[in-house]
Amino acid sequence: MRILGIKEKELKEIEGYYTCKEMINQPYLWHEGVKIIGENRERIKNFIDEIKAIKGLKIYLVGAGSSAKAAALVESYIGQVTGIDVYSVSSTNLITQPNKYISQDSPGLLVSFGSSGNTTEGLEAVELFKERCSKLFQILIICSDKGELVGKYSNQEDVLYVPIPEGTKGRSMAATGEFTLLVQYGLMLFDIDRFDYYVKMFKNVEVDAEYFFDRYIYKVHSIANKKYDVIAALGSNALTALASEMCLKISELSSGLQSTQFHPILEFRHGPKLIMNSKSLVSFFISNDPHTQKYEIDMLKECSENKRNSTIVAVSMDYSEEIDENCDYYFYFNRNGFNYRDDSHIIFQYALYLQSLAILKSVDLGISPDKLGSDVNGFVNKVAKGVAIYKR
Repeated sequence: MRILGIKEKELKEIEGYYTCKEMINQPYLWHEGVKIIGENRERIKNFIDEIKAIKGLKIYLVGAGSSAKAAALVESYIGQVTGIDVYSVSSTNLITQPNKYISQDSPGLLVSFGSSGNTTEGLEAVELFKERCSKLFQILIICSDKGELVGKYSNQEDVLYVPIPEGTKGRSMAATGEFTLLVQYGLMLFDIDRFDYYVKMFKNVEVDAEYFFDRYIYKVHSIANKKYDVIAALGSNALTALASEMCLKISELSSGLQSTQFHPILEFRHGPKLIMNSKSLVSFFISNDPHTQKYEIDMLKECSENKRNSTIVAVSMDYSEEIDENCDYYFYFNRNGFNYRDDSHIIFQYALYLQSLAILKSVDLGISPDKLGSDVNGFVNKVAKGVAIYKR
């Protein structure tokens, strides 16, 4: 049996089995996530309806690392569907200047995004909001029911906790399902009135995932097996957060040996495009919005005409001849022509490309994906350690 195009025996020998297994298990987790949310649909709707009725309430999406990027991805869409002011802020910024981010003496909804629910910053964030909000509500989007956040708050009044599928929190250091499941829950909890839409959407996502693993994975091998001075990821609006997640994954899985950077697509021409003078890989995450696409394709053409030493990858939903003609590698999805409502809804297919590239680049560099924490002697831990909290 092969996983990501590599024999299972070989993956175990190089200590990459768990990372790869967790990555390809995501379609199953997405399916289970829809099922669990469906089972809790009435409870979720009652909580969200109560939140929407509170005058002056603000929503805060808080996490660290990949969890913060998941929060940033859904920020705009949650604002659209609730009509409430939504702020995405990393817990690492929040604890240093809480008064900058938290409105004093007004009601707030704190949405905690996390893998373990044990990070010092995430726990401190709750305390900061409790001190400053006139009334605090919470939603816990946490990948494990064994963490401190879930243990302390899940059964309290004014707190919504819907369990994420068992097995989401993996053994590998790099978040795969622990990233995409947070996005799924962030979207579906706040958009619960469109539950039937998400049932259909994730059925189509699963079809695209099967095609990716069957037909596209060896194309990713070809990209990963080349040497690059720098890998750049580009995306517009919500997809800028996905580009950031790609850089984090590659940095983690290469133990910091592969240089990366991310940018909004249009910002790339304002200086960062100079990296194309070096041996670079530039990946475009193309928006599904037709208006946004016009600008992005212009940027793609500009890079294609001046590609110099770079390799260009484009990722889009529907096939575009213009995109195809202006990149070296092209991944496109949406085999069934589903009508996705927002760019935050298409990240599940796009994540397959960025995660598999990061894993295969790790293998190419001779690094064991499953061993990263121990390989660097605890230099970076899956749950950040050594954080001291200072009270104002």
